[in-house]
Amino acid sequence: MAEQRGLGLKNMLTNDSVVILALRNSRVGYFNGKLINITTATTLHINPPFPEAEPLTLRGKDPLLVAPFVLETIHIDGKYNRMTISSIHERMSIKLETIRTTLLAILRFVNVTNKSFYYADCPLIVNGRPCKKKCTQQADDSWFSPRFKMTMQDSNYSYLLPVKLQDATGTLWATTFDDIGIHLLHKTAKELCVLENDATTTETPCSMIKRLLSHHYSFTLLVSTNTYNSESKMKVTVNKVSLVDFKAECDALLAKIGRLST
Repeated sequence: MAEQRGLGLKNMLTNDSVVILALRNSRVGYFNGKLINITTATTLHINPPFPEAEPLTLRGKDPLLVAPFVLETIHIDGKYNRMTISSIHERMSIKLETIRTTLLAILRFVNVTNKSFYYADCPLIVNGRPCKKKCTQQADDSWFSPRFKMTMQDSNYSYLLPVKLQDATGTLWATTFDDIGIHLLHKTAKELCVLENDATTTETPCSMIKRLLSHHYSFTLLVSTNTYNSESKMKVTVNKVSLVDFKAECDALLAKIGRLST
């Protein structure tokens, strides 16, 4: 497949030909840009004689209809550029950098299994705020703070929620910390921990999380790249989340359509 079909595609692209691909049973992914994985079960047609392919071929030959790909989309809040998930993947694969952006997406999944949604932290006050550095539990059920190198009888809890975000272009895993967790669930991590171990109530962390799923939110993200064992990995942190103002979204889209039409 790579040698025969791949060489043919390379020659077509070298000659600036318009190439239309029709695939079945393939998988879209990201590695230094977008890629399509094919297997022995994949059906691949190059410039297929299908009615659906003809308008695409004509469009590719018309220079007035070929538009460059733009990473940023609409700009609403005046602070960060709005991006899609696919544009975040593509931008980070091109250049290793730290970006702040907003994303309009739904909350598809939150991992609350195996008590992974919180961690024990230090409750001592530093500069007027709780320390929040991770504590370790010892054999006598006391807690040790590595930052202060001291043992405490009790600890606090903070959120560490791995969330899966989804928009029309793909999915993205991100991490939310304590402030965002409290904003979404209206409970502290310690209250949720008590609720998880309470056998007298039907309310559970899973049932509370389920009510958040499939709703649209506006996320402010900090996206960076970490290198571990010579392998780059994208790190995404949610800095802010709010419900979508659909009126503002519609006004911004209509304004953009108006600018395009003029």
